[in-house]
Amino acid sequence: MPQKNRYDRNIEERMVNLGGRHEGVTREEYASANLVMIAMVKASKALRIYLPNNPILIGFMDDLDGRMTGHLESYGEFVLDVEPFILRYKGKDIYQNQDPKESMACRIYADGIRTLFFLPGIESRELMAFLGVVGFELSTSDEDVVTQLWERDLPHLRYLLEEDFVEGHLEEDLTEPGSQQAAVTRVYQALAQQIPSQPRMIPKHLLMLTGEEEKWLRKARQVEARRNGLDDVINILSAILAGVKEPEIFWDFVGIMGNLASNMFLAGEIGHALRLIRFMDQLMKLGSTKPEQRKLLSDALARILDLQTVQVLQETLDGSDAVTHQDLKELLLIFGLPSLGAICELLGRVEKLKVRKVIIEVLVELGRKDPGVFTPFLDDPRWYLVRNVVLVLSLVGTPVALEMIIRLISHKEARIRREVLGYLERSGDLKAKTYIVKYLRDDSSALRIKALQILAREKLPFALKPVLALTTADEFATRSLAEKKAVYEALGELGGDEILPMFRDMLLRKYWFQKAAEKESAQLAVAGLLRMQSGQAKKLLQEARNNRRSGEIRDILDQALAAFDAVRGKRGAGAVEV
Repeated sequence: MPQKNRYDRNIEERMVNLGGRHEGVTREEYASANLVMIAMVKASKALRIYLPNNPILIGFMDDLDGRMTGHLESYGEFVLDVEPFILRYKGKDIYQNQDPKESMACRIYADGIRTLFFLPGIESRELMAFLGVVGFELSTSDEDVVTQLWERDLPHLRYLLEEDFVEGHLEEDLTEPGSQQAAVTRVYQALAQQIPSQPRMIPKHLLMLTGEEEKWLRKARQVEARRNGLDDVINILSAILAGVKEPEIFWDFVGIMGNLASNMFLAGEIGHALRLIRFMDQLMKLGSTKPEQRKLLSDALARILDLQTVQVLQETLDGSDAVTHQDLKELLLIFGLPSLGAICELLGRVEKLKVRKVIIEVLVELGRKDPGVFTPFLDDPRWYLVRNVVLVLSLVGTPVALEMIIRLISHKEARIRREVLGYLERSGDLKAKTYIVKYLRDDSSALRIKALQILAREKLPFALKPVLALTTADEFATRSLAEKKAVYEALGELGGDEILPMFRDMLLRKYWFQKAAEKESAQLAVAGLLRMQSGQAKKLLQEARNNRRSGEIRDILDQALAAFDAVRGKRGAGAVEV
Protein backbone atom coordinates (compact mmCIF):
# COMPACT_ATOMS: atom_id res chain seq x y z
CA MET A 1 0.00 0.00 0.00
CA PRO A 2 2.82 2.59 0.69
CA GLN A 3 4.09 1.99 -2.83
CA LYS A 4 0.66 2.84 -4.23
CA ASN A 5 0.56 6.06 -2.20
CA ARG A 6 3.90 7.20 -3.62
CA TYR A 7 2.60 6.48 -7.12
CA ASP A 8 -0.54 8.50 -6.49
CA ARG A 9 1.52 11.45 -5.22
CA ASN A 10 3.73 11.33 -8.31
CA ILE A 11 0.68 11.43 -10.57
CA GLU A 12 -0.72 14.44 -8.73
CA GLU A 13 2.59 16.34 -8.83
CA ARG A 14 3.10 15.61 -12.55
CA MET A 15 -0.43 16.71 -13.50
CA VAL A 16 -0.25 19.88 -11.43
CA ASN A 17 3.03 20.83 -13.14
CA LEU A 18 1.55 20.24 -16.59
CA GLY A 19 -1.01 22.98 -16.12
CA GLY A 20 1.12 25.47 -14.35
CA ARG A 21 2.12 27.46 -17.42
CA HIS A 22 -1.34 28.03 -18.90
CA GLU A 23 -3.94 30.72 -18.42
CA GLY A 24 -7.53 31.32 -19.45
CA VAL A 25 -9.53 29.24 -16.95
CA THR A 26 -9.98 29.93 -13.25
CA ARG A 27 -7.74 28.16 -10.80
CA GLU A 28 -10.74 26.65 -9.06
CA GLU A 29 -12.16 25.14 -12.26
CA TYR A 30 -8.77 23.84 -13.41
CA ALA A 31 -8.11 22.36 -9.97
CA SER A 32 -11.49 20.60 -10.08
CA ALA A 33 -10.86 19.25 -13.60
CA ASN A 34 -7.37 18.18 -12.57
CA LEU A 35 -8.75 16.17 -9.64
CA VAL A 36 -11.23 14.49 -11.99
CA MET A 37 -8.38 13.53 -14.33
CA ILE A 38 -6.27 12.20 -11.46
CA ALA A 39 -9.19 10.10 -10.23
CA MET A 40 -9.72 8.84 -13.80
CA VAL A 41 -6.08 7.72 -14.12
CA LYS A 42 -6.19 5.98 -10.71
CA ALA A 43 -9.41 4.17 -11.60
CA SER A 44 -7.97 3.16 -14.99
CA LYS A 45 -4.89 1.64 -13.34
CA ALA A 46 -7.00 -0.13 -10.72
CA LEU A 47 -9.29 -1.54 -13.42
CA ARG A 48 -6.30 -3.38 -14.89
CA ILE A 49 -5.37 -4.97 -11.55
CA TYR A 50 -8.56 -5.72 -9.62
CA LEU A 51 -11.78 -7.57 -10.34
CA PRO A 52 -14.97 -5.50 -10.67
CA ASN A 53 -16.17 -6.45 -7.16
CA ASN A 54 -12.87 -5.59 -5.44
CA PRO A 55 -13.35 -2.94 -2.69
CA ILE A 56 -10.24 -1.04 -3.80
CA LEU A 57 -11.53 -0.66 -7.37
CA ILE A 58 -14.98 0.24 -6.07
CA GLY A 59 -13.39 2.94 -3.91
CA PHE A 60 -11.50 4.41 -6.88
CA MET A 61 -14.66 4.40 -9.03
CA ASP A 62 -16.71 6.05 -6.24
CA ASP A 63 -14.03 8.75 -5.96
CA LEU A 64 -14.09 9.33 -9.75
CA ASP A 65 -17.91 9.38 -9.81
CA GLY A 66 -18.05 11.92 -6.97
CA ARG A 67 -15.42 14.23 -8.46
CA MET A 68 -16.96 14.09 -11.94
CA THR A 69 -20.46 14.78 -10.57
CA GLY A 70 -19.20 17.67 -8.46
CA HIS A 71 -17.33 19.21 -11.40
CA LEU A 72 -20.31 18.95 -13.74
CA GLU A 73 -22.62 20.47 -11.13
CA SER A 74 -20.23 23.39 -10.57
CA TYR A 75 -19.04 24.08 -14.12
CA GLY A 76 -21.57 22.38 -16.39
CA GLU A 77 -19.13 20.46 -18.58
CA PHE A 78 -16.01 18.33 -18.68
CA VAL A 79 -14.55 18.44 -22.19
CA LEU A 80 -11.19 16.97 -23.18
CA ASP A 81 -9.34 17.83 -26.38
CA VAL A 82 -7.24 14.85 -27.46
CA GLU A 83 -3.75 14.96 -28.92
CA PRO A 84 -1.33 12.02 -29.49
CA PHE A 85 0.03 11.95 -25.93
CA ILE A 86 -1.81 14.84 -24.24
CA LEU A 87 -5.33 15.55 -22.99
CA ARG A 88 -6.29 19.21 -22.61
CA TYR A 89 -9.06 20.89 -20.62
CA LYS A 90 -10.02 24.26 -22.12
CA GLY A 91 -6.55 24.68 -23.59
CA LYS A 92 -4.70 23.51 -20.50
CA ASP A 93 -2.61 20.35 -20.38
CA ILE A 94 -4.27 18.05 -17.87
CA TYR A 95 -2.75 14.68 -18.78
CA GLN A 96 0.45 13.64 -20.51
CA ASN A 97 2.10 10.27 -21.04
CA GLN A 98 4.65 9.70 -23.81
CA ASP A 99 4.61 5.89 -23.53
CA PRO A 100 2.35 4.58 -26.35
CA LYS A 101 1.67 1.38 -24.41
CA GLU A 102 0.55 3.22 -21.30
CA SER A 103 -0.86 6.51 -22.65
CA MET A 104 -4.64 6.80 -22.47
CA ALA A 105 -4.45 9.81 -24.83
CA CYS A 106 -2.53 7.75 -27.40
CA ARG A 107 -5.22 5.06 -27.48
CA ILE A 108 -8.03 7.55 -27.87
CA TYR A 109 -6.18 9.59 -30.52
CA ALA A 110 -5.08 6.54 -32.51
CA ASP A 111 -8.68 5.60 -33.30
CA GLY A 112 -9.68 9.06 -34.50
CA ILE A 113 -11.32 10.68 -31.45
CA ARG A 114 -10.33 14.32 -31.13
CA THR A 115 -12.75 15.66 -28.46
CA LEU A 116 -14.56 13.94 -25.57
CA PHE A 117 -17.69 15.37 -23.89
CA PHE A 118 -18.73 14.06 -20.45
CA LEU A 119 -22.31 15.28 -19.94
CA PRO A 120 -24.21 16.01 -16.70
CA GLY A 121 -25.96 12.89 -15.41
CA ILE A 122 -23.14 10.50 -16.34
CA GLU A 123 -23.22 7.35 -14.23
CA SER A 124 -20.46 5.31 -12.63
CA ARG A 125 -21.33 2.47 -15.01
CA GLU A 126 -20.62 4.67 -18.02
CA LEU A 127 -17.30 5.86 -16.57
CA MET A 128 -16.21 2.27 -15.89
CA ALA A 129 -17.25 1.20 -19.39
CA PHE A 130 -15.30 4.12 -20.88
CA LEU A 131 -12.16 3.26 -18.90
CA GLY A 132 -12.61 -0.39 -19.77
CA VAL A 133 -12.24 0.57 -23.45
CA VAL A 134 -9.52 3.25 -23.35
CA GLY A 135 -7.58 2.11 -20.26
CA PHE A 136 -6.10 -1.05 -21.79
CA GLU A 137 -3.58 -1.65 -24.54
CA LEU A 138 -4.78 -1.25 -28.11
CA SER A 139 -6.61 -4.36 -29.29
CA THR A 140 -5.56 -6.27 -32.39
CA SER A 141 -9.20 -7.07 -33.18
CA ASP A 142 -11.26 -5.28 -35.81
CA GLU A 143 -13.23 -3.37 -33.18
CA ASP A 144 -11.64 0.02 -32.56
CA VAL A 145 -12.22 2.36 -29.62
CA VAL A 146 -15.05 4.22 -31.39
CA THR A 147 -16.91 0.99 -32.18
CA GLN A 148 -16.51 -0.32 -28.64
CA LEU A 149 -17.79 2.94 -27.12
CA TRP A 150 -20.72 2.92 -29.54
CA GLU A 151 -21.72 -0.63 -28.61
CA ARG A 152 -21.60 0.02 -24.86
CA ASP A 153 -24.53 2.47 -24.96
CA LEU A 154 -23.06 5.45 -23.09
CA PRO A 155 -25.77 8.16 -23.35
CA HIS A 156 -23.80 10.76 -21.36
CA LEU A 157 -20.55 10.44 -23.33
CA ARG A 158 -20.13 12.18 -26.66
CA TYR A 159 -17.14 12.50 -28.94
CA LEU A 160 -16.05 14.17 -32.14
CA LEU A 161 -13.93 12.24 -34.62
CA GLU A 162 -11.12 13.25 -36.92
CA GLU A 163 -13.41 12.44 -39.87
CA ASP A 164 -15.93 14.96 -38.49
CA PHE A 165 -13.38 17.60 -38.12
CA VAL A 166 -10.08 16.45 -39.58
CA GLU A 167 -7.47 18.37 -37.66
CA GLY A 168 -4.45 19.46 -39.71
CA HIS A 169 -0.85 19.04 -38.60
CA LEU A 170 0.56 21.89 -36.59
CA GLU A 171 3.62 23.49 -38.16
CA GLU A 172 6.56 24.02 -35.87
CA ASP A 173 9.00 26.86 -36.29
CA LEU A 174 12.31 25.06 -36.20
CA THR A 175 14.38 28.16 -36.90
CA GLU A 176 16.36 29.66 -34.05
CA PRO A 177 17.60 33.24 -33.92
CA GLY A 178 21.30 33.37 -34.76
CA SER A 179 23.77 34.72 -32.27
CA GLN A 180 24.88 38.32 -32.76
CA GLN A 181 27.77 38.10 -30.31
CA ALA A 182 30.43 37.89 -33.03
CA ALA A 183 29.07 40.99 -34.78
CA VAL A 184 28.98 42.96 -31.52
CA THR A 185 32.55 41.95 -30.77
CA ARG A 186 33.73 43.20 -34.16
CA VAL A 187 31.99 46.55 -33.63
CA TYR A 188 33.72 47.05 -30.28
CA GLN A 189 37.08 46.10 -31.80
CA ALA A 190 36.61 48.66 -34.60
CA LEU A 191 35.68 51.37 -32.12
CA ALA A 192 38.69 50.58 -30.00
CA GLN A 193 41.03 51.13 -32.96
CA GLN A 194 39.63 54.58 -33.79
CA ILE A 195 41.37 57.67 -32.50
CA PRO A 196 39.03 59.42 -30.08
CA SER A 197 37.97 62.87 -31.27
CA GLN A 198 38.66 65.93 -29.26
CA PRO A 199 35.76 67.01 -27.10
CA ARG A 200 33.98 70.10 -28.37
CA MET A 201 32.18 72.67 -26.35
CA ILE A 202 28.55 73.21 -27.32
CA PRO A 203 27.77 76.91 -27.73
CA LYS A 204 25.44 78.13 -25.08
CA HIS A 205 23.33 80.02 -27.57
CA LEU A 206 22.13 76.78 -29.21
CA LEU A 207 18.65 75.71 -28.13
CA MET A 208 18.81 72.45 -26.14
CA LEU A 209 16.02 69.85 -25.91
CA THR A 210 14.54 69.18 -22.53
CA GLY A 211 14.15 65.59 -21.28
CA GLU A 212 10.41 65.58 -22.03
CA GLU A 213 10.96 66.95 -25.55
CA GLU A 214 13.57 64.31 -26.28
CA LYS A 215 11.24 61.59 -25.02
CA TRP A 216 8.40 62.87 -27.23
CA LEU A 217 10.68 63.08 -30.29
CA ARG A 218 11.97 59.54 -29.76
CA LYS A 219 8.43 58.21 -29.47
CA ALA A 220 7.36 60.09 -32.63
CA ARG A 221 10.25 58.57 -34.58
CA GLN A 222 9.29 55.06 -33.41
CA VAL A 223 5.67 55.58 -34.48
CA GLU A 224 6.81 56.86 -37.88
CA ALA A 225 9.06 53.84 -38.34
CA ARG A 226 6.18 51.47 -37.66
CA ARG A 227 3.77 53.11 -40.10
CA ASN A 228 2.43 50.91 -42.87
CA GLY A 229 1.41 52.44 -46.19
CA LEU A 230 -1.49 50.01 -46.49
CA ASP A 231 -2.88 51.20 -43.17
CA ASP A 232 -2.80 54.76 -44.49
CA VAL A 233 -4.71 53.71 -47.63
CA ILE A 234 -7.36 51.96 -45.53
CA ASN A 235 -7.73 54.98 -43.25
CA ILE A 236 -8.10 57.35 -46.23
CA LEU A 237 -10.66 55.14 -47.99
CA SER A 238 -12.64 54.73 -44.78
CA ALA A 239 -12.71 58.48 -44.18
CA ILE A 240 -13.85 59.19 -47.74
CA LEU A 241 -16.55 56.49 -47.70
CA ALA A 242 -17.86 57.67 -44.33
CA GLY A 243 -18.24 61.26 -45.53
CA VAL A 244 -19.27 61.01 -49.17
CA LYS A 245 -22.91 61.84 -50.01
CA GLU A 246 -23.16 61.60 -53.80
CA PRO A 247 -24.55 58.15 -54.83
CA GLU A 248 -22.18 57.66 -57.78
CA ILE A 249 -19.09 58.51 -55.77
CA PHE A 250 -20.29 56.34 -52.89
CA TRP A 251 -20.73 53.41 -55.29
CA ASP A 252 -17.24 53.94 -56.76
CA PHE A 253 -15.56 53.90 -53.37
CA VAL A 254 -17.60 50.90 -52.16
CA GLY A 255 -16.34 49.04 -55.24
CA ILE A 256 -12.77 50.15 -54.55
CA MET A 257 -12.95 49.00 -50.94
CA GLY A 258 -14.55 45.66 -51.87
CA ASN A 259 -11.88 44.98 -54.52
CA LEU A 260 -9.15 45.96 -52.07
CA ALA A 261 -10.55 43.56 -49.45
CA SER A 262 -10.57 40.71 -52.01
CA ASN A 263 -7.01 41.49 -53.02
CA MET A 264 -5.95 41.52 -49.37
CA PHE A 265 -7.40 38.03 -49.03
CA LEU A 266 -5.55 36.79 -52.11
CA ALA A 267 -2.31 38.34 -50.85
CA GLY A 268 -2.71 36.62 -47.49
CA GLU A 269 -3.20 39.93 -45.65
CA ILE A 270 -6.20 38.63 -43.73
CA GLY A 271 -5.78 41.15 -40.91
CA HIS A 272 -6.03 44.14 -43.27
CA ALA A 273 -8.93 42.52 -45.11
CA LEU A 274 -10.75 42.13 -41.79
CA ARG A 275 -10.25 45.84 -41.04
CA LEU A 276 -11.88 46.78 -44.35
CA ILE A 277 -14.75 44.31 -43.92
CA ARG A 278 -15.36 45.35 -40.32
CA PHE A 279 -15.58 49.01 -41.35
CA MET A 280 -18.02 48.25 -44.19
CA ASP A 281 -20.19 46.27 -41.78
CA GLN A 282 -20.19 49.05 -39.19
CA LEU A 283 -21.05 51.62 -41.85
CA MET A 284 -23.90 49.44 -43.10
CA LYS A 285 -25.39 49.25 -39.58
CA LEU A 286 -25.28 53.00 -38.91
CA GLY A 287 -28.67 54.63 -38.58
CA SER A 288 -27.59 57.46 -40.85
CA THR A 289 -26.74 55.12 -43.74
CA LYS A 290 -29.46 55.15 -46.41
CA PRO A 291 -31.20 51.93 -47.51
CA GLU A 292 -29.74 52.08 -51.02
CA GLN A 293 -26.26 52.55 -49.50
CA ARG A 294 -26.78 49.52 -47.25
CA LYS A 295 -27.72 47.49 -50.32
CA LEU A 296 -24.49 48.51 -52.09
CA LEU A 297 -22.40 47.62 -49.04
CA SER A 298 -24.18 44.26 -48.62
CA ASP A 299 -23.62 43.35 -52.27
CA ALA A 300 -19.95 44.29 -52.05
CA LEU A 301 -19.46 42.10 -48.94
CA ALA A 302 -21.22 39.16 -50.63
CA ARG A 303 -18.76 39.27 -53.54
CA ILE A 304 -15.63 39.06 -51.39
CA LEU A 305 -15.90 35.42 -50.29
CA ASP A 306 -15.64 33.34 -53.45
CA LEU A 307 -13.80 30.13 -54.39
CA GLN A 308 -10.44 31.92 -54.69
CA THR A 309 -10.64 33.74 -51.37
CA VAL A 310 -12.00 30.59 -49.67
CA GLN A 311 -8.94 28.68 -50.86
CA VAL A 312 -6.54 31.33 -49.53
CA LEU A 313 -8.45 31.59 -46.24
CA GLN A 314 -8.36 27.79 -45.83
CA GLU A 315 -4.60 27.68 -46.45
CA THR A 316 -4.06 30.49 -43.94
CA LEU A 317 -6.23 28.86 -41.28
CA ASP A 318 -4.59 25.44 -41.68
CA GLY A 319 -1.06 26.71 -42.14
CA SER A 320 -0.71 29.29 -39.38
CA ASP A 321 -2.33 31.00 -36.41
CA ALA A 322 -2.45 34.40 -38.15
CA VAL A 323 -6.26 34.51 -37.83
CA THR A 324 -7.61 34.02 -34.33
CA HIS A 325 -10.77 32.01 -33.75
CA GLN A 326 -12.57 35.15 -32.55
CA ASP A 327 -11.57 37.08 -35.70
CA LEU A 328 -12.70 34.18 -37.90
CA LYS A 329 -16.07 34.02 -36.17
CA GLU A 330 -16.56 37.78 -36.52
CA LEU A 331 -15.53 37.65 -40.18
CA LEU A 332 -17.94 34.85 -41.10
CA LEU A 333 -20.83 36.40 -39.19
CA ILE A 334 -20.32 39.65 -41.12
CA PHE A 335 -20.47 37.75 -44.42
CA GLY A 336 -23.61 36.03 -43.13
CA LEU A 337 -26.31 34.26 -45.16
CA PRO A 338 -25.39 35.83 -48.55
CA SER A 339 -22.09 33.91 -48.31
CA LEU A 340 -23.55 30.72 -46.81
CA GLY A 341 -22.40 28.58 -49.75
CA ALA A 342 -18.84 29.85 -49.44
CA ILE A 343 -18.84 29.26 -45.66
CA CYS A 344 -20.03 25.67 -46.15
CA GLU A 345 -17.34 25.26 -48.80
CA LEU A 346 -14.77 26.48 -46.27
CA LEU A 347 -16.09 23.92 -43.77
CA GLY A 348 -15.61 21.19 -46.37
CA ARG A 349 -11.98 22.22 -47.01
CA VAL A 350 -10.50 23.27 -43.70
CA GLU A 351 -8.65 20.58 -41.74
CA LYS A 352 -8.06 21.92 -38.23
CA LEU A 353 -10.54 20.62 -35.68
CA LYS A 354 -10.78 23.82 -33.64
CA VAL A 355 -11.34 25.90 -36.77
CA ARG A 356 -14.15 23.55 -37.84
CA LYS A 357 -15.78 24.06 -34.45
CA VAL A 358 -15.79 27.82 -34.99
CA ILE A 359 -17.32 27.47 -38.47
CA ILE A 360 -20.04 25.14 -37.14
CA GLU A 361 -20.87 27.65 -34.38
CA VAL A 362 -21.29 30.33 -37.03
CA LEU A 363 -23.48 28.09 -39.21
CA VAL A 364 -25.73 27.23 -36.25
CA GLU A 365 -26.21 30.92 -35.54
CA LEU A 366 -26.91 31.72 -39.20
CA GLY A 367 -29.41 28.88 -39.65
CA ARG A 368 -31.28 29.12 -36.38
CA LYS A 369 -34.14 31.20 -37.81
CA ASP A 370 -34.42 29.37 -41.12
CA PRO A 371 -32.77 25.92 -41.28
CA GLY A 372 -34.04 25.55 -44.84
CA VAL A 373 -31.02 27.50 -46.07
CA PHE A 374 -28.99 24.28 -45.64
CA THR A 375 -31.20 22.17 -47.95
CA PRO A 376 -28.86 22.30 -51.00
CA PHE A 377 -25.92 20.99 -48.96
CA LEU A 378 -27.68 17.78 -47.87
CA ASP A 379 -27.14 16.43 -51.40
CA ASP A 380 -23.43 17.24 -51.49
CA PRO A 381 -21.36 14.25 -52.69
CA ARG A 382 -18.87 14.75 -49.83
CA TRP A 383 -20.30 12.63 -47.02
CA TYR A 384 -18.27 14.38 -44.31
CA LEU A 385 -19.69 17.76 -45.32
CA VAL A 386 -23.23 16.32 -45.26
CA ARG A 387 -22.62 14.90 -41.80
CA ASN A 388 -21.33 18.26 -40.59
CA VAL A 389 -24.51 19.89 -41.91
CA VAL A 390 -26.54 17.24 -40.03
CA LEU A 391 -24.62 18.18 -36.90
CA VAL A 392 -25.43 21.85 -37.51
CA LEU A 393 -29.13 21.05 -38.01
CA SER A 394 -29.18 18.91 -34.87
CA LEU A 395 -27.77 21.85 -32.90
CA VAL A 396 -30.40 24.13 -34.44
CA GLY A 397 -32.99 21.63 -33.18
CA THR A 398 -36.22 23.00 -34.68
CA PRO A 399 -39.09 20.97 -36.26
CA VAL A 400 -37.98 22.17 -39.69
CA ALA A 401 -34.48 20.89 -38.96
CA LEU A 402 -35.99 17.51 -37.98
CA GLU A 403 -37.84 17.21 -41.28
CA MET A 404 -34.61 17.91 -43.14
CA ILE A 405 -32.60 15.40 -41.12
CA ILE A 406 -35.00 12.45 -41.43
CA ARG A 407 -34.56 12.55 -45.21
CA LEU A 408 -31.12 11.09 -44.59
CA ILE A 409 -32.23 8.00 -42.62
CA SER A 410 -31.77 5.89 -45.74
CA HIS A 411 -28.57 7.60 -46.91
CA LYS A 412 -26.06 5.20 -48.47
CA GLU A 413 -23.28 6.31 -46.12
CA ALA A 414 -23.50 4.60 -42.69
CA ARG A 415 -21.63 7.42 -40.95
CA ILE A 416 -24.31 9.87 -41.98
CA ARG A 417 -27.07 7.49 -40.82
CA ARG A 418 -25.28 7.16 -37.49
CA GLU A 419 -25.20 10.94 -37.07
CA VAL A 420 -28.94 11.08 -37.83
CA LEU A 421 -29.63 8.35 -35.25
CA GLY A 422 -27.64 10.32 -32.69
CA TYR A 423 -29.79 13.36 -33.38
CA LEU A 424 -33.01 11.34 -33.01
CA GLU A 425 -31.72 9.98 -29.71
CA ARG A 426 -30.94 13.47 -28.36
CA SER A 427 -34.17 15.02 -29.59
CA GLY A 428 -36.96 15.62 -27.11
CA ASP A 429 -39.57 15.55 -29.87
CA LEU A 430 -41.75 12.39 -29.67
CA LYS A 431 -42.30 12.59 -33.41
CA ALA A 432 -38.55 12.32 -33.89
CA LYS A 433 -38.44 9.17 -31.75
CA THR A 434 -40.85 7.36 -34.06
CA TYR A 435 -38.26 7.44 -36.84
CA ILE A 436 -35.86 5.36 -34.74
CA VAL A 437 -37.97 2.31 -35.63
CA LYS A 438 -36.76 2.62 -39.22
CA TYR A 439 -33.26 1.69 -38.04
CA LEU A 440 -34.48 -1.79 -37.03
CA ARG A 441 -34.13 -2.69 -40.73
CA ASP A 442 -30.85 -0.84 -41.30
CA ASP A 443 -28.02 -2.56 -43.17
CA SER A 444 -25.62 -1.98 -40.27
CA SER A 445 -25.82 -4.38 -37.30
CA ALA A 446 -24.27 -1.76 -35.00
CA LEU A 447 -26.97 0.76 -35.93
CA ARG A 448 -29.74 -1.83 -35.45
CA ILE A 449 -28.44 -2.66 -31.97
CA LYS A 450 -28.08 1.01 -31.07
CA ALA A 451 -31.66 1.70 -32.16
CA LEU A 452 -32.92 -1.21 -30.00
CA GLN A 453 -31.03 0.13 -27.00
CA ILE A 454 -32.51 3.59 -27.45
CA LEU A 455 -36.07 2.27 -27.83
CA ALA A 456 -35.68 0.08 -24.74
CA ARG A 457 -34.04 2.72 -22.56
CA GLU A 458 -36.69 5.32 -23.35
CA LYS A 459 -39.55 2.75 -23.10
CA LEU A 460 -41.29 3.95 -26.24
CA PRO A 461 -44.58 1.97 -26.39
CA PHE A 462 -45.03 2.24 -30.16
CA ALA A 463 -41.83 0.21 -30.61
CA LEU A 464 -43.17 -3.05 -29.10
CA LYS A 465 -44.88 -4.43 -32.21
CA PRO A 466 -42.01 -3.63 -34.63
CA VAL A 467 -39.48 -5.20 -32.25
CA LEU A 468 -41.67 -8.26 -31.72
CA ALA A 469 -42.01 -8.62 -35.49
CA LEU A 470 -38.25 -8.97 -35.76
CA THR A 471 -38.35 -12.30 -33.91
CA THR A 472 -40.57 -13.86 -36.59
CA ALA A 473 -38.65 -12.50 -39.57
CA ASP A 474 -36.90 -15.08 -41.77
CA GLU A 475 -33.49 -13.39 -41.47
CA PHE A 476 -33.61 -13.16 -37.64
CA ALA A 477 -32.02 -16.59 -37.24
CA THR A 478 -28.94 -15.37 -39.11
CA ARG A 479 -28.37 -12.38 -36.83
CA SER A 480 -25.57 -12.38 -34.23
CA LEU A 481 -26.27 -13.45 -30.65
CA ALA A 482 -25.51 -9.89 -29.46
CA GLU A 483 -28.19 -8.46 -31.73
CA LYS A 484 -30.70 -11.15 -30.74
CA LYS A 485 -30.09 -10.35 -27.07
CA ALA A 486 -30.66 -6.67 -27.78
CA VAL A 487 -34.03 -7.57 -29.35
CA TYR A 488 -35.19 -9.61 -26.35
CA GLU A 489 -33.88 -7.08 -23.85
CA ALA A 490 -35.97 -4.47 -25.65
CA LEU A 491 -38.99 -6.79 -25.46
CA GLY A 492 -38.40 -7.19 -21.73
CA GLU A 493 -38.33 -3.41 -21.28
CA LEU A 494 -41.31 -2.71 -23.52
CA GLY A 495 -43.61 -5.72 -23.21
CA GLY A 496 -44.34 -6.06 -19.51
CA ASP A 497 -46.11 -9.15 -18.17
CA GLU A 498 -47.97 -9.69 -21.44
CA ILE A 499 -44.74 -10.93 -22.97
CA LEU A 500 -44.23 -13.57 -20.24
CA PRO A 501 -45.99 -16.42 -22.12
CA MET A 502 -43.48 -16.12 -24.95
CA PHE A 503 -40.55 -16.19 -22.54
CA ARG A 504 -42.10 -19.17 -20.71
CA ASP A 505 -42.37 -21.12 -23.92
CA MET A 506 -38.73 -20.31 -24.77
CA LEU A 507 -37.52 -21.55 -21.37
CA LEU A 508 -39.60 -24.72 -21.02
CA ARG A 509 -39.72 -25.99 -24.60
CA LYS A 510 -37.54 -29.02 -25.35
CA TYR A 511 -35.36 -28.94 -28.46
CA TRP A 512 -34.64 -32.58 -29.20
CA PHE A 513 -31.19 -33.06 -30.73
CA GLN A 514 -30.78 -29.25 -30.95
CA LYS A 515 -28.91 -28.39 -27.76
CA ALA A 516 -27.35 -25.26 -29.23
CA ALA A 517 -30.77 -23.87 -30.21
CA GLU A 518 -32.17 -24.76 -26.79
CA LYS A 519 -29.31 -22.99 -25.01
CA GLU A 520 -29.68 -19.88 -27.20
CA SER A 521 -33.43 -19.79 -26.57
CA ALA A 522 -32.84 -19.87 -22.82
CA GLN A 523 -30.18 -17.15 -23.03
CA LEU A 524 -32.49 -14.84 -24.97
CA ALA A 525 -35.44 -15.41 -22.63
CA VAL A 526 -33.23 -14.75 -19.58
CA ALA A 527 -31.93 -11.53 -21.19
CA GLY A 528 -35.49 -10.27 -21.55
CA LEU A 529 -36.64 -11.37 -18.06
CA LEU A 530 -33.69 -9.65 -16.39
CA ARG A 531 -34.78 -6.39 -18.00
CA MET A 532 -38.36 -6.82 -16.75
CA GLN A 533 -37.36 -7.03 -13.07
CA SER A 534 -40.88 -7.96 -11.94
CA GLY A 535 -42.11 -10.56 -9.47
CA GLN A 536 -43.70 -12.56 -12.28
CA ALA A 537 -40.40 -12.58 -14.18
CA LYS A 538 -38.54 -13.95 -11.16
CA LYS A 539 -41.25 -16.56 -10.58
CA LEU A 540 -40.89 -17.75 -14.16
CA LEU A 541 -37.10 -18.03 -13.75
CA GLN A 542 -37.58 -20.12 -10.60
CA GLU A 543 -40.11 -22.36 -12.34
CA ALA A 544 -37.75 -22.94 -15.26
CA ARG A 545 -34.87 -23.65 -12.87
CA ASN A 546 -36.89 -26.23 -10.97
CA ASN A 547 -37.73 -27.86 -14.27
CA ARG A 548 -34.02 -28.41 -15.02
CA ARG A 549 -32.06 -30.83 -12.88
CA SER A 550 -28.63 -30.11 -14.32
CA GLY A 551 -26.77 -28.94 -17.38
CA GLU A 552 -25.78 -25.65 -19.00
CA ILE A 553 -29.30 -24.23 -18.99
CA ARG A 554 -29.61 -24.93 -15.23
CA ASP A 555 -26.37 -22.98 -14.74
CA ILE A 556 -27.70 -20.11 -16.86
CA LEU A 557 -30.86 -19.95 -14.77
CA ASP A 558 -28.87 -20.05 -11.51
CA GLN A 559 -26.76 -17.11 -12.67
CA ALA A 560 -29.88 -15.26 -13.80
CA LEU A 561 -31.60 -15.62 -10.42
CA ALA A 562 -28.46 -14.43 -8.63
CA ALA A 563 -28.20 -11.48 -10.96
CA PHE A 564 -31.91 -10.71 -10.70
CA ASP A 565 -31.71 -9.59 -7.08
CA ALA A 566 -28.39 -7.82 -7.65
CA VAL A 567 -29.68 -5.56 -10.42
CA ARG A 568 -33.26 -5.13 -9.23
CA GLY A 569 -33.96 -1.51 -8.58
CA LYS A 570 -30.95 -0.45 -10.63
CA ARG A 571 -32.42 -0.26 -14.09
CA GLY A 572 -30.09 1.41 -16.48
CA ALA A 573 -27.05 -0.40 -15.08
CA GLY A 574 -26.95 -2.49 -18.25
CA ALA A 575 -27.76 -6.04 -19.19
CA VAL A 576 -26.04 -8.89 -17.37
CA GLU A 577 -24.08 -11.34 -19.51
CA VAL A 578 -25.18 -14.91 -19.07
